[in-house]
Amino acid sequence: MRIALPLIITLVLATPAVAAAAQPPFTLFPVVGGAHYTDDFGDLRGSGTHQGNDLISPCGTPVVAVVPGTVRLDYGDRSGWMVTLTGKNSWYRYIHMGVKGDASSALAKGLNNDSTVKQGQVISYVGKTGDAASAPCHLHFELHYGTSVVSPFTWLQAATILQPDITDPAIMSASNSNVSLTITGTVVWMVSAGNGGRLFVRPSKIKASDGSAVKSIGIVVLRADLATLTTLQAGQKVVLVTAGAPLTSERLDLKPLTWSLATATLMG
Repeated sequence: MRIALPLIITLVLATPAVAAAAQPPFTLFPVVGGAHYTDDFGDLRGSGTHQGNDLISPCGTPVVAVVPGTVRLDYGDRSGWMVTLTGKNSWYRYIHMGVKGDASSALAKGLNNDSTVKQGQVISYVGKTGDAASAPCHLHFELHYGTSVVSPFTWLQAATILQPDITDPAIMSASNSNVSLTITGTVVWMVSAGNGGRLFVRPSKIKASDGSAVKSIGIVVLRADLATLTTLQAGQKVVLVTAGAPLTSERLDLKPLTWSLATATLMG
């Protein structure tokens, strides 16, 4: 005698995030020219986990819309300036944007909240606002489906990296323009090196021409021409102005020899 056993079939229904992730959510890399990054999604950060990938690139580097959609700019104590890009099937957060206290370097010129953007259009610039002020300049990039956040790492690895287009006005935004420093301080030492020299100064005040916050701890080492060095002596009080240069994380941190001296004025 045969007993017919009921066949039990279990259906596994895909969540919207799983179903959507079967297709590439984006095919463009968000940072123009590429960036250094690792698979840090899910890493422990403070009291929670990291919900994106940190893409390390110099401050002011343009970032683009990875999908067509609309953009919105917000600010938070931890996120700093944050651009949200909402596409058809997915949405994205670009966090720590801009290098200034205002929004001028966090949202590309001509864009406003709810502006429509094309895929590949410059929407913002790499920065270090919010709780990233003491970290290297980077874009914290998040991928969302509805209420689910998904690691973007796999798609970043396969994405096409756009190269800078100097004909694009957004590439030449104020956040990418040259910045100079005015350093008030005391000459510590001068060193000749080949056709140039090195000037060591202990700053009492540093001001960036665009208002960016620049660290002023310890001794600052500037590139300087030999003719200027011959006019200076250790112990002199001076006002130094550097040559204009694009902001990078190294320049914001005053790494040695990342700035070049333009003028030196003795204080009375």
